[in-house]
Amino acid sequence: MKKLMMSGAVLTVAAVALVGCGSGAASEKPETSNKPVSATTDAPAQNVRTPEKNDRMAEDTAQGLASFTYYYFDAKNYAIQTGDADLMREVAADCASCLAEADDIEAVYADGGWIVGGQPKALNVVALDEAKDDKGNLSAVVPYMEDGSTTLDKDGKTVDTKKWDSDGTTLTVTANYADGAWSMVSVKETPDAGIPQ
Repeated sequence: MKKLMMSGAVLTVAAVALVGCGSGAASEKPETSNKPVSATTDAPAQNVRTPEKNDRMAEDTAQGLASFTYYYFDAKNYAIQTGDADLMREVAADCASCLAEADDIEAVYADGGWIVGGQPKALNVVALDEAKDDKGNLSAVVPYMEDGSTTLDKDGKTVDTKKWDSDGTTLTVTANYADGAWSMVSVKETPDAGIPQ
């Protein structure tokens, strides 16, 4: 009886060991993951999530402008991480400085390089006035910060760095509302601009 119990125990241990080997071998296979991976000085970002539009962006209101402005900076962030500035261009076709930034970002990636950091952060968006001007434009003040960044070439060599400014700055954005959507007209650095009360 003892021999039978011992044999059963040995068989059980052997079976567990075999199962363990099988699962170990399976776990050695490379796993494909869709989790976002931040850029490093060794490799560009991967699996970057595409920013999503929301219904409030379509509102012809100061809140609609705020929501649109946050989206614009999300689109810029996406471009910085991927080199794909199409979303930026889509919402800023009439903004010369925005398109110039889009060109600069795309040029880095077109040459095989990438950008680490540089994420834009709109801390708030406060409309200067509830009423649009005679061109249908509405402006807002944006307390703003941007992460430090490193731009690398295709060989991984640093070609540019920007330090993080802990004080940040203030931007003034102007957008136009037409045909149910906002479009960025200008984004200017205005460090002396006050936040409307």
